[in-house]
Amino acid sequence: MDDQRDRDHGTPRNDERARYATAVVDAVRDGTYVLDADRVRVFANDRLREVTEFGDDLLLAKHPERLVEAGYWPGDEADRYREAVERVLAGDSREERIQLTTTLGDGSSVTTETRLTPLTADDEGRNGPIVGVVGVIRDVTDRVERERELKRLNERLERLAGFLSHDLRNPLSVATGYLDLARETGDVERLDQVEEALDRIESLIDDALVLVREPAAIDVAGTTVDLGELARDCWRSGDFGEQPAGATLVVEDEGPVRADPTLLRRALGNLLSNAFDHAGERPTVRVGVDDRGLYVADDGPGIREDAHEEVIEFGVSKGGGTGIGLAIVERVAAAHGWTLEIGESREGGFEARLVGAEPTG
Repeated sequence: MDDQRDRDHGTPRNDERARYATAVVDAVRDGTYVLDADRVRVFANDRLREVTEFGDDLLLAKHPERLVEAGYWPGDEADRYREAVERVLAGDSREERIQLTTTLGDGSSVTTETRLTPLTADDEGRNGPIVGVVGVIRDVTDRVERERELKRLNERLERLAGFLSHDLRNPLSVATGYLDLARETGDVERLDQVEEALDRIESLIDDALVLVREPAAIDVAGTTVDLGELARDCWRSGDFGEQPAGATLVVEDEGPVRADPTLLRRALGNLLSNAFDHAGERPTVRVGVDDRGLYVADDGPGIREDAHEEVIEFGVSKGGGTGIGLAIVERVAAAHGWTLEIGESREGGFEARLVGAEPTG
């Protein structure tokens, strides 16, 4: 009789309300599901099935245990999720939002934000006992990647600001000092030091431009470069620091290689400068290119294996500077489609290798 009165007054009966609710949930463009009090997923809408490509053996099962067992969720993600669900089931939280990374049925990965809310036994709006959890999943992969990229950009700008304020200040102070002396004494020969300082500033600005651009946006003019000639020019020029008095350059495999000559000179010069600074008082520095790439190696003390990735980061320097050298090398390598690998030389020292750079002859 009650059901009939519901219909007479235009109100759907309970079974019809259930069908309507299911139809609405299936129409939602976000994945939606229901867990019972034992964390068994008892309902999943069509959108969730479409996106995940999971069958009922994964979707309608103990959650998250079944996904962990099948290899779609790592254990730490599952623990965070389980704790959030238990808070909702216990009535300790009216809403939980949790960000998770899930492997889909096609093998790809997505980052999702899941909103968990309690499901009560009463469907008339009164506060009944909590009998389950409703989960609504939204794909936030693009948003998370944008946030990560923004964070990387902010970090890069902070490091660039440090580089500009530190590394540019030194040659600028030198130029200003010698210019003041030239004005006071009328000795124009002091302007030679001003010119050298300005050249150093120009070089640093070029480095900064390489750092702030994405590798794909860096213009690379691929030409044939004589590696031996380039290495000897970098060594003699003084543009990359003064080598120790007892230092020796050995060119083993001269190439040639196909690369942008200006960018390669910058990368090679920074690698030589790194050897000048860290390879000891009488280092032997070897330069060459073989079937594994272009390399610069020394016989100095080298670095710890666990520090290989760290030293490439912009901002890392043993000498108190901004550590721009190896970051420039890494960016130049990426612009050419190469990769920078840091390792131990055959003498036990430091070796940097631009993997992908190959001899053209």
